[in-house]
Amino acid sequence: MKNRRIIQKERVKFIEIADDIFAAVSPYKGISWANAAFINRGPGLVFDTFFDLFHAEEMMEAFQEVSGGKKPAYVVNSHYNCDHTWGNKVFEDSCFIMHEYANTERIPETNSLGAWSKLVKLGKDAQGVTPGQQFLANELNGFDLAGVEWINPDIEISGDIDIRLGDTVAKILNVAPAHSDSDLLLWLPEDKVLFAGDIVFNGCGAYSEAGIHNWVNVLNRIINELKPEVVVPGHGAICGLEFVIEQRDYLLTVLEQFETHYDDEIDSVELCNKMDISDYLHWIRPERLYASVDALLKAKRGINEPASWEVLPEKFVQVRADMEKKYGDKMTEWDPMSVWSEE
Repeated sequence: MKNRRIIQKERVKFIEIADDIFAAVSPYKGISWANAAFINRGPGLVFDTFFDLFHAEEMMEAFQEVSGGKKPAYVVNSHYNCDHTWGNKVFEDSCFIMHEYANTERIPETNSLGAWSKLVKLGKDAQGVTPGQQFLANELNGFDLAGVEWINPDIEISGDIDIRLGDTVAKILNVAPAHSDSDLLLWLPEDKVLFAGDIVFNGCGAYSEAGIHNWVNVLNRIINELKPEVVVPGHGAICGLEFVIEQRDYLLTVLEQFETHYDDEIDSVELCNKMDISDYLHWIRPERLYASVDALLKAKRGINEPASWEVLPEKFVQVRADMEKKYGDKMTEWDPMSVWSEE
């Protein structure tokens, strides 16, 4: 990736990872600080659009700088989550491609847009809020949700499809359920570049038992079948297969440790405290372990109750406190700007 173009904006760094293919990397400050990408070949394509319009506008500017003023013909959303879709309005003239479940899976999040906007406005020094709300306010500090609205897909897919971008064939691969029920990968086999969305990211968390098991299968497919040379994750630094392997091993560790420590009386916070994830404390927010553990526990007990962002943040706070007691100075301080390294 050396000697390729870099476009530096205020919020996003655009790094050319192959000819006319750019990763759009935002500082990894926490929840919703996501990555995106664009391909300036043929009619052009954008992959994901960040959490707000201001980050998305920087990507439109960068795309037009390298395309001679064109707008991209396509936007592919890796899954429904707001940190990958709430910038879509900037590209509303494009053709939107999503998994067939994205438009329904997103409803609880878009119904909570007002609450998320309120937390963003409260900021990191919010007063009179719950610990969970304070957690989210801290994580979202630096965003502005003005003007955000959901944009419906033009094309909903249930399988794999190809899109031709000039001489380049871009493969959209349906790999759901994993991180969500609407996960898509964008694979460029000739360039050996994979846009992974939240299938690959430092600090991953699953929200269903089926998801975490299939997620391991998807990562194994990436490792053993696709074998990309460059991976653009949903969050964090551009990586290669070495991190995909590390993430696969993390999820296997979670599954193994869950079975080791589970009993019928234990709750998810206590179970997290019994588990050993000491090999992954260098990741951002290791307390996100709770999301995966809670999904596994509910499935084990036959509880059909989806994860709620009204509950998760407060549980993260509890698990973080337990981890700090358990691991002490082994807990490392995450550098959000490390992801802008070009090495």
